[in-house]
Amino acid sequence: MSFGLNLRQPTATSLTKEARVEDVMLEKLRYDLKRLPEDRGFEEFEEMPVEDFAKALLKGYGWHEGRGVGKNAKEDVKIKQYTKRTYKEGLGFFSASLDSKNSNKNSSNGNGSVKEKESEKNKDGFSVGKEVRVIFGKKENLGLKGTIVERLGSDSIILRVEKSGEGVKVRVSDVAELGSGEEERCLKELKDLKIKEEKKSSDGDREHRPVNKRSVESRESLIIGNGGIVKERGVQWLRSHIRVRIISKDLKGGKLYLKKGEVVDVVGPYKCDVSMDESRELVQGVDQDLLENALPRRGGPVLVLYGKHRGAYGNLVQRDMDREVGVVQDYGSHELLNVKLEQIAEYVGDPSYIGY
Repeated sequence: MSFGLNLRQPTATSLTKEARVEDVMLEKLRYDLKRLPEDRGFEEFEEMPVEDFAKALLKGYGWHEGRGVGKNAKEDVKIKQYTKRTYKEGLGFFSASLDSKNSNKNSSNGNGSVKEKESEKNKDGFSVGKEVRVIFGKKENLGLKGTIVERLGSDSIILRVEKSGEGVKVRVSDVAELGSGEEERCLKELKDLKIKEEKKSSDGDREHRPVNKRSVESRESLIIGNGGIVKERGVQWLRSHIRVRIISKDLKGGKLYLKKGEVVDVVGPYKCDVSMDESRELVQGVDQDLLENALPRRGGPVLVLYGKHRGAYGNLVQRDMDREVGVVQDYGSHELLNVKLEQIAEYVGDPSYIGY
């Protein structure tokens, strides 16, 4: 007796069944080929464009025009249109007023369009008839109080001085509203400087005092208005492409307090535009007194802002927070420079901008 698997041989009836199935499929294929129409070439595509064929195909799956493709699609996906920015439409530009400008062009009433244009110019709050005080700008205009009598574009105004009645042209960024924090700070500085000036004039020997060359280089004198007041501000250290920190709670209601940003443009001796690191918001016309220099980590790039080594660029080798001093290695000469921490700031621009 033998044990194991027994291999069965296919019978003749099974072979005939498989052959019959293949014959049936072959006959069906021949029948389908005979029913096909003749090829008409590219004429067929001219009568039925590809896009119409695709629409017909999608409609067979339940799609209809105006509806998106997919399981949960309710409407077509709107294509985002990117418009090219030209002229002054750069960083910080908002296109919220484009619709109103287009409506002005199509409007038949000329007076209405002029009023709308004036309202667009006065979005900063400084409209004709408003009383303001000059806190920045030319030496002879500082501290003057007056009324706005005319707007010259979006950045300049004509101010009628309250005392003399003369018209003065100033920038919008150089004035502040009456009762604002900026005006109060300006008036306080003027009062303190007036007291100091009276003390100096009472001494009698102010003109005969020896002049320290270093103090003259590090401080700038500004004549305020018609009172003969001398205002001395600290050294001007603002530079483009340096990182700074906001140290004032008055700016933007305190939302930017102790936050860092990059100086993208220096618009005046003590004013600059700052791009914030977190939100990339552009804050324009920030005063130097509201900022402080930001330092990088050890080994980071720094720029000497003022002092003996002003303009030197290198990496921060060492810093002593207790003594408030640091060591900077110059990228060009590899010389080690001893500087104060308040004299340097992190530089994030291209070294070629400063000659390196």
